[in-house]
Amino acid sequence: MSIEMNEIWDGKIPADEMDLAVLSDKIWELGELDVIREKVSPELFQLHIAINTIGNWQCDGWDGIIAYQPHLVPYISEMLVKFGLQDLQNAFDEVIAIFPDFITFEDDLLYCDMINFLHNMRLKVSDERLNTYTQEERQAMMKQYQEKLDQLEKITGPHWGYGSPKEGWAMIFDYIQLRISGDCE
Repeated sequence: MSIEMNEIWDGKIPADEMDLAVLSDKIWELGELDVIREKVSPELFQLHIAINTIGNWQCDGWDGIIAYQPHLVPYISEMLVKFGLQDLQNAFDEVIAIFPDFITFEDDLLYCDMINFLHNMRLKVSDERLNTYTQEERQAMMKQYQEKLDQLEKITGPHWGYGSPKEGWAMIFDYIQLRISGDCE
């Protein structure tokens, strides 16, 4: 039996972004994302991913999410589709496609090497698979990563940036309202 949205907020429906942060913190108490996904409804899981993605984006942008929140990355594309943000999803997937197939989005030495690989030519990496790329190939990947990231940032601003509806949180409140009213699939 999974935890539903109405169970997690104990009768107090989130009214602002601070309430959303409290809700997310309560969900994080359940464990890591793979555990959370098993314990909560799919709708609540998507809501949790969305809250964390928007909040982290507002703090550190997409590069911050990709570099420092790798555990979120595998779930973001699906969440963007669920929230009707195909433009963001397409741009996000283009950024992630730059990563070689052997990269998993886990906070480990290999992932740290990959982020260093994409951020700065002077940063050494220890993984031999990454060291097989020539300097020119690495430079091209770095350039492509930055260009795709810049495109993603540009597309994201109108959705989640300051000055957007409810300072970027409108889609979250709309999602909650649809589920409360029963007007969703």
